[in-house]
Amino acid sequence: MKIIVMQVGMLSVNCYIVVSDSQNAAVIDPGGEADRILDYLQKNKLTLKKILLTHGHIDHVGAVKQLQDSTNAEVYIHALDAEMLADPVKNLASPFRMSYQPVSSYHTFEDGDQIVLDEITLRVMHTPGHTKGSSVFLTGTTMFSGDTLFQGSIGRTDFYGGDYTAIQQSLQKLSRLETDYTVLSGHGEKTTLRTEKEYNPYLGGTEF
Repeated sequence: MKIIVMQVGMLSVNCYIVVSDSQNAAVIDPGGEADRILDYLQKNKLTLKKILLTHGHIDHVGAVKQLQDSTNAEVYIHALDAEMLADPVKNLASPFRMSYQPVSSYHTFEDGDQIVLDEITLRVMHTPGHTKGSSVFLTGTTMFSGDTLFQGSIGRTDFYGGDYTAIQQSLQKLSRLETDYTVLSGHGEKTTLRTEKEYNPYLGGTEF
């Protein structure tokens, strides 16, 4: 498995391209700059099979429609955030005055589901709080944490679907994981779960 990170869109989301041994790809959170993502895929002879969304905010879903139309890739999102793919108010496109093309064709997942790309299996962990359907993807020792967990911080909960009590419960779930995952979040630098358990105050640690 190979992982490429691209910062895309006005809000500099971390978009991850996960590549299998067969040169098939899954893109996680393509928040913008579809042409740039497509150009990378073409230049590296990668076939986009799946688009995985940690949640439904515009900075994570903004390029989905163009990527889907160009590649016929399957789109996956948690059932509780699926409504956001068609609603520019709920996904914050309208409040942030960003253009958005609604997505009507997608698959939904639930907690514990597995999404398979060749030899790569990504397990879904539902972590509501940032949005109702916020989820992280786990594969091997890698966690794609979306906007649930950041280096030293967590996602905000004051937009549609946000719930501070829910994200606290989700963080408790993450803190109980025994594997020391490499955490690849929706914004900012990568970290490790062990580091966040020790220092992130929202996971019970102390501040730096």
